[in-house]
Amino acid sequence: MRKYIRRLIKYSALFCLLLIGLLIALCMSINAGISHKRIVAQYWFRALLIILNIKLEIKGLNQQSKEYFLVANHISWLDIPVVSACLPVCFLSKSEVGQWPIIGFLARFVGTIFIARGSRRAITKVNEQIEESLLNHQTVCVFPEGTTTSGDRLGAFHPSIFQPAVGIGVKVLPVAIRYLDEKSNPTTKPAYVGNMTLMSSLDRIIIEPIIFAEVTFLKPIDSQGSQRHYISKVSRDMICSALFE
Repeated sequence: MRKYIRRLIKYSALFCLLLIGLLIALCMSINAGISHKRIVAQYWFRALLIILNIKLEIKGLNQQSKEYFLVANHISWLDIPVVSACLPVCFLSKSEVGQWPIIGFLARFVGTIFIARGSRRAITKVNEQIEESLLNHQTVCVFPEGTTTSGDRLGAFHPSIFQPAVGIGVKVLPVAIRYLDEKSNPTTKPAYVGNMTLMSSLDRIIIEPIIFAEVTFLKPIDSQGSQRHYISKVSRDMICSALFE
């Protein structure tokens, strides 16, 4: 019965929030700059977390984090709202997200960079877009694993995605994301893995009484004069230590 009530309340509120998001996006699509759009999106994502009853716990974030190349572990589609609720940011996302109803439109609205999975040619164009964003003093966040996990392990990082940051000497900021249940134990409920659909993943989150999203911004890494393989290894080691030690 409680699950039914949670579904009724949260899905109704979520539908209203999506409509509000579409209206805002349509109103701002012509004249608003990308920075203003991302600030508005930050508050929209905070409202989304409130509806889903996800309590955000932010550690280590400061004003200097706003022009870094963020690299985070990847557990769920929920990672994007969670990090976006912390600060205005541009994401690198798989091209399929751009085709999702409503979500795809909102992702394009905030200037999400899309990449086709399995395409080596695409990475060159994507890196150019990331580099342009960084040169324009915009924070960019990527998930170097290239796929999601259940949160109980950390996959291998792809060094090639670090090239834009290394190429222009931007500081790399590792970010550790983990989800906890109401007893502060790690939970896999938000995980978006395997053959799971977006709706089935969303439903798993909605029926939970509460989920804590812990986002830890670690010590920035100076990439100037370094190799991308080295930066990739160091950032992965830092995230791994933050999550599992």
